Amino acid sequence: MKKILPILLLIALLWPVHTAAQRRVRQNENSRGGILEQTAGPTLQNDTTGSNGRGGSRISDRKTKSKKIPTGIKAWTLDDRFGIVDSTDIDTLPHAFQNTNFSDGLYGEYNTLGNMGSPRQSRLFTLRSIDFSQFIFTDPHDYFITPFSQVQFTNTKSPFTNVTYHECGNRDDGEDRFKALFAVNASKDIGLGFKLDYLYGRGYFDHQSTSDFGGTLWGSVDKEKYRAHFTIYTNYLKTAENGGITSDDYVRNPENFPSRFDTKDIPTNLDKVWNKIHADGAQLTHSYSLGFRRYAPDSTAIVCDTLPQAPDAAPDTPLAIRTDTLRFRTDSTGTFIPVTSFIHTLKVENNRRKFIANEDLSGFYTDNFMESDSTSLKFSHTNVTNVLAIQLNEGFNRWAVAGIRLFAQHDYDRFSQPKGRIMSETANEHTFTLGGALFREQGKKVNFNLLAQVSGSDSSFGEFELDGNASLRFNLLGKEMKLRAFAHIVNREPTYFYRHFHSHHIWWDNDFKMQASTRVGGTVSNELTRTRLTLEAQNISHYTYFASTAARMADAETETYTMGTEARQAGDDIQLLSLRLGQDFRLGILNWENQLTYQTTSDKHVYPLPTFNAYTNLYLLFRIAKVLRVEFGADMRYFTKYETPAYSPELGMFAIQAPDNRIKVGGHPVINVYANFHLKHTRFYVMAHHVNYTKEGGNVFLAPHYPYNPFILKFGLSWNFFN
Repeated sequence: MKKILPILLLIALLWPVHTAAQRRVRQNENSRGGILEQTAGPTLQNDTTGSNGRGGSRISDRKTKSKKIPTGIKAWTLDDRFGIVDSTDIDTLPHAFQNTNFSDGLYGEYNTLGNMGSPRQSRLFTLRSIDFSQFIFTDPHDYFITPFSQVQFTNTKSPFTNVTYHECGNRDDGEDRFKALFAVNASKDIGLGFKLDYLYGRGYFDHQSTSDFGGTLWGSVDKEKYRAHFTIYTNYLKTAENGGITSDDYVRNPENFPSRFDTKDIPTNLDKVWNKIHADGAQLTHSYSLGFRRYAPDSTAIVCDTLPQAPDAAPDTPLAIRTDTLRFRTDSTGTFIPVTSFIHTLKVENNRRKFIANEDLSGFYTDNFMESDSTSLKFSHTNVTNVLAIQLNEGFNRWAVAGIRLFAQHDYDRFSQPKGRIMSETANEHTFTLGGALFREQGKKVNFNLLAQVSGSDSSFGEFELDGNASLRFNLLGKEMKLRAFAHIVNREPTYFYRHFHSHHIWWDNDFKMQASTRVGGTVSNELTRTRLTLEAQNISHYTYFASTAARMADAETETYTMGTEARQAGDDIQLLSLRLGQDFRLGILNWENQLTYQTTSDKHVYPLPTFNAYTNLYLLFRIAKVLRVEFGADMRYFTKYETPAYSPELGMFAIQAPDNRIKVGGHPVINVYANFHLKHTRFYVMAHHVNYTKEGGNVFLAPHYPYNPFILKFGLSWNFFN
């Protein structure tokens, strides 16, 4: 509630600004004949009020203006260093709307603890970052926290609002998520917006609830020479930790017990433990360009010249006029062509994590480094990043087929963590980075981006990164064919919390070597056959990871275990290979979509992966009364059995299983039946989730000792409002 009240106050304060801003937009429309200039990003909805030929909309008479409102929104994202624009679709597309609220991903590629909003980790190594993050505790919550590179900046023809609500279950075990998005323009080149996101998953098992709140405010300025994008965000995530159920037989083999247990009745290891995370920050990326104006030929210009007079003509003879040689230019403005751009990025982050246990954890964890009946641990990270870059743009003349970018970056990081029961310790790190890039982004067929950088910090020197990708487009039998190749090499020292971590039951100080990772791959996609094929390979030297330690001990009724967690480095190189096939079929109203992934790993204990991961979706697509779009079908998620990483509550991260307690998870399909609808500005769905769930048992786990949710009826609604 403390987080919601400031946001609601901000909305109340901004509402008069939005009304006045929109009046100015309409005044600009009347005076200049259009609202929007061409901006990167697709249009959400076609303009129904006429076109003025400049990418905006114009209403021909006042009577029409008073009745019709121009609708449409364009969206784009930027990279978090240089502000490179990439067009995107805002989250209002009808297809697969029923899957957008799954914590385990749109195609079920992540392992979770079962509940919505719980920590997660991808089963596909291609979806895991090749690099380290500084505040590692937010990594398992990337489902909710939106980084700068995924913020969707907007440009609207009229104020746009989207409200989305997902719901299932009841007040004891249900899940609710509410999202609101608002975007408005102060003028045709100044856009503003904010997003609110509130998630509350009560959980179908005891002490499993999640409560997340996030707010993001963004703005953009897109002038002729100056461009700026900023965002301010805050996130608060609260996760109840139950340590998993005490015995997997409650789910795997319920017949072993004299009575049946409801999910809420199954005993768990912990019931008074929480993880709380605050992730706040702001970022500004702006640039100023120098260049020249290019004038297009104007066929309507007036041409004038004088013909030479005859030698014997009288002095007062009128001059002969010829109107085909001298051209008076009527295009007085021209088009600005940027040649050189100066870029600056400032990022400030403040991340905090608090682990609270109002019970004695000595029976759950193997080690006890700080004697206490309760636990309250605080970890924090503050980051200030500055990037300065100079860029020679491509395309300012026919010889400039590629652009060049040089940059320097400074990172200041401050870490804090417990040192004892009442003491804490801090550490400061400064990192300097120099690099350059060669890029081509405006080619019709061939584009590429090559980047190289070197870094040095207080604790290490010799870090480097090489990144490159290239794409080719061409037509094959009238359909577009795309080829893409990429390579990424990172040599980096493991970040602070891999090297140092202190808590009541987990403690390490490591002197790790640099981890070197190389990932290469390629993708080919064909619109004709609706096929996408991706091959990726990765080699990791000195792989740094978390590992569980466990010791079994016999109990009077069941066999339980204690656990611990360590940070380790692998001695041998690890090789990973992935082949992913996306194949879609269509026959009339029948559609069949498939995402099939084959993976191999050279060390199934240190870097475990499922050999096969699949998502398939079979549905009918049709319209009722020509206005109601309907998708009716069923989808399935499946992965083969493997030694899935376990979860450590005190660390808040996933870790490979201990040798004396390895179990395999997987081999159980999860089937959903759904009806997804779209009517004008409204999307809604009804879903029967996990219809193949049975109380007679089954391997329904995504992580060891954390069962997957049972059969649930889900509902979702999303509504767009213009003005």
